[in-house]
Amino acid sequence: MNKHICTILSMLMLGQSVNILAQNYDSYNLGSYKTPDIKRSSLDFQFYSNGEFATNQLNKDAYLLNGMANTEFRNYVNNRRFIGEQVFDFGIQGNSASSGTTDNDKLRSFSLNTSYSNSSKFYNSDKSFWKVGGNASLMFSNYKHNDASANKTLQFNIAPQLGIGWGRIEPVQDARQAVYILDELSKKGVITTHLSDDEVNRFAQVISSVKNKRFLDSRLHLIDEVSKVDSFLVYNGYVQESGAKYFTTLYDYWMYGCSFSRDAGSEISAEIIPQYSYSEQYGYNTWTDNKGVSAKISYQYEKPVNLYWQRSAFASVTANYNHYKLHNEFDNTYDSRWGNIAAGYSFGYYPNSRTNLNLGIEESLLLNDEDKIRYRSLTNLALSAYYYISPQFRLLGNASLTFDKTNSTGIDYSKKWKGNYSLTLTYSFF
Repeated sequence: MNKHICTILSMLMLGQSVNILAQNYDSYNLGSYKTPDIKRSSLDFQFYSNGEFATNQLNKDAYLLNGMANTEFRNYVNNRRFIGEQVFDFGIQGNSASSGTTDNDKLRSFSLNTSYSNSSKFYNSDKSFWKVGGNASLMFSNYKHNDASANKTLQFNIAPQLGIGWGRIEPVQDARQAVYILDELSKKGVITTHLSDDEVNRFAQVISSVKNKRFLDSRLHLIDEVSKVDSFLVYNGYVQESGAKYFTTLYDYWMYGCSFSRDAGSEISAEIIPQYSYSEQYGYNTWTDNKGVSAKISYQYEKPVNLYWQRSAFASVTANYNHYKLHNEFDNTYDSRWGNIAAGYSFGYYPNSRTNLNLGIEESLLLNDEDKIRYRSLTNLALSAYYYISPQFRLLGNASLTFDKTNSTGIDYSKKWKGNYSLTLTYSFF
């Protein structure tokens, strides 16, 4: 009798072990995820002001006033035939200051700037694509010190872009967030069914889709997002109970389960970028213009080895030509030709939703036709880490080591090592 009881208990324990193992999603392939059709837009306003005031023994007031207003509109679209992002920025800044030494020692400045950037890829059915885009910016500044004439400057830059390529880089952090949620709910016994890779991908697509909506009230936004995710899990019968541990887990990993970017895929492209810039200082009868063109071939590779490790690589070759002209009484002109070869390889480690470690090496070789500096080689080793020990204890660190080699004439420091680091330890008492 005891022998039969032991056999039954052993079978139950074995079944429970198999069930626990079945809930583990370590075998899920992040690279299998495909982003659904999404469109996200944002409009941000930023206002800033600060000032300082003082009075000296001569009853002269000294002050410093700064003010800034900025707005940014961002639009992002991702579907099977198109990936694009457009950003428009507009800003105004003003400053007024007086040292208090004399009544007339005053400085005033004003600047206005606007910029636009576009990166758009149009895909064919065979993963080939052509891309258009570029950037443009305009800035005007007015600087006046005491009674001197105002120094007014106008700057304009434009660089359109046209290229072709093959391949696709897919953002897969939403799929990683889906696995975080499923893993934690399985550990707590809220979900007892093991989802297939296709089911995980469908769940991740729901996560990507619900992030599209915009709300003025962030609380309503969060409620709507979590409600949509909850509806998917309940409708498909994955959730066995919906008590406190279910909703607290869901909220926790919804807010903190997508902190780090993860990508999958590879892409090779060639592009040409004409460039034009213009700068003029009013009152000095001086202006400069620059006409140029760049050609670039680049390759990017992103591989999520598994849920915890990421492998990344890139390589690029760039050739550039510029013709500069300074318009004044001498009308100086000169041409510049340079090329750049760059490559890099890095590893990323993501043990959980709040901790990551990245280690990478990059090499950049600059070649030009100047006599003083024929080429310059920069080899950089970089390490960054964010270690989440507890809600009260967090550690952030960055370090880099660079070897700089320059083939030059008249410069003593043709070879040198440079290093830097930063370390931030945060401990929250409350």
